[in-house]
Amino acid sequence: MSYTYVIERTAAQMVLQRPPRERRLLQAAFDQIAAAPFQPADFEERVDNDRLLLTRFFGPFSVTYWLDHAVKEVRIAVIFRD
Repeated sequence: MSYTYVIERTAAQMVLQRPPRERRLLQAAFDQIAAAPFQPADFEERVDNDRLLLTRFFGPFSVTYWLDHAVKEVRIAVIFRD
């Protein structure tokens, strides 16, 4: 069951500032998450509004996202580079 992905503004700005090789790695990560949204996350956190944030690690990056099942979207919220 493939979802599409949407990137929050601050996460998109972070991606655009990375060199081309890292942008390709992140795009592949986003595609992988959207293709298998129910794959277990490396870390889970429930936030104040009871939303479940999921984080997966891809090389030096962590990608935090949440699933919007109503519209079949992965909402990429935060990207962090170690």
